[in-house]
Amino acid sequence: MLTADRVFFNGNLLTQTSRTPTATAMATRRGEILFVGGDRDARGLAGAATERVDLGGKTVVPGFCDAHLHFASFGLNLARSTDITDAADIGELGERLTAQRERSPIEWVLGRGFDQSKLRENRFPTRRELDRVSSSRPLLITRICGHAAVANSAAIALLSDRERAAGDPETGLYTEGDIGAFWKYVPPPTPNEMEQAILRAGRVALRTGITSVGTLIDSLDQMGAYQRLHREGKLPVRVTMMPPYRAVAALHEHGIGTGFGDQWLKFGGAKLFSDGSLGARTALLASPYTDDPDSAFNLGLRIYDPADLKAKAADAQAKGFQLVIHAIGDQANRETLDAIEHALGPGGDNTFHRHRIEHASILPPDLLQRMADRGILAVVQPQFVQSDTWTGERVGPERASWTYPFRTMRRAGIPLALSSDCPVEKLDAFACLDAAINRAAWSPNECLTAEDALRDYTFGSAYALHNETHLGTLEAGKLADFVVLSGDPTRSGADLRAIKAEQVYLAGEAVPAGD
Repeated sequence: MLTADRVFFNGNLLTQTSRTPTATAMATRRGEILFVGGDRDARGLAGAATERVDLGGKTVVPGFCDAHLHFASFGLNLARSTDITDAADIGELGERLTAQRERSPIEWVLGRGFDQSKLRENRFPTRRELDRVSSSRPLLITRICGHAAVANSAAIALLSDRERAAGDPETGLYTEGDIGAFWKYVPPPTPNEMEQAILRAGRVALRTGITSVGTLIDSLDQMGAYQRLHREGKLPVRVTMMPPYRAVAALHEHGIGTGFGDQWLKFGGAKLFSDGSLGARTALLASPYTDDPDSAFNLGLRIYDPADLKAKAADAQAKGFQLVIHAIGDQANRETLDAIEHALGPGGDNTFHRHRIEHASILPPDLLQRMADRGILAVVQPQFVQSDTWTGERVGPERASWTYPFRTMRRAGIPLALSSDCPVEKLDAFACLDAAINRAAWSPNECLTAEDALRDYTFGSAYALHNETHLGTLEAGKLADFVVLSGDPTRSGADLRAIKAEQVYLAGEAVPAGD
């Protein structure tokens, strides 16, 4: 009989399995779960050297998995940018940027997270207003969604004539891919800075019990930093890297596709964009925005021609990559679904590939049913519901009723995974669960039950990352990644935001729950 390294007993284990949904005890050995069940049987696996842990009735869940975020970028933001998410008006925004100007570790003054609709002025800040903060040093602020930014005169002066003309140099507003021109001039982080950014993000993740992530990879520098930390045994959480489509051919030449790697670091799907964001009015719609003050004909932005998107989707699948496609507007979701169906072929099964639509925000009933019929995954961000309270005004009541339809999606059979899209939203497992369960802002009928939300943020997210064979549930043979909570998130009336991750275990070993 195998002897456990640790036995945990007298607990409330929410296993996320249908066979044994709850248990009181668990035994672990060499980083894996050896047994889940009752106290008596678990104690029977203890030997003289076994550590015995009395859970004191506390709730234990699998480690949370955030299936879509920008992990290294978030860590860099913590060091290089100032948070302007909750600035009340442009004056306060300027005050925060002035403080950042004095402490910025680089010449650039960077800010992230504003939402023009929540500023008292209800508009974008302008170039001239940013010039008052800094007239000589380049300054760039990015909207909360990352799809719009405003620059000062010093930053715009660095651009080429063509780059400058791609946006609006008079107001300083740039959107989507045109923002990238500025980042060419921002000093890149050193290898050590990039590694420290990942470690910094890891501490935040562990603070709320997030033990695995699916992260978008923006550069080879990021990829290298993850690999170095992995070689040194320093990765703070388990990481699935999702490269951009432009890297697919080179990765394929080296025999790399979705699943390449190990239980700590591996490659996931290839990222494509079909549109922008609702907040920047660049999400692609089938009919115009309801509240666009500049144009009654604005349909948003189409990143790829539909035929091109289909070709790229088919190419990525042929080269062994899961598809990870950003789609927010209803027309973007339609064209994305067309592209995925094209890649799968007539009657093709998505069970193996697990192609995903990221956000899947505005889903008319016909698209929702098509996703369900083909088993296309939806990777959603519940916190968007609380941030995007202006959705009804932006797209009108009918389309708003189709937006973030989590309960309807789940009932239709669409596999759901939860995520934060951090730094778009806060990296906080309990805020994510709370937004999914207590959806008071609008369409409260689309709330998830606590049980469903918990499963979607554990097993559902692991499934979306092809990790469910060793993560996402508490059962024998799985990796011993789990969290001891201060409260039971499934208890009626539970205050989700008050629950804490009291102890986090990775591979059966206790790790600091952040700082």
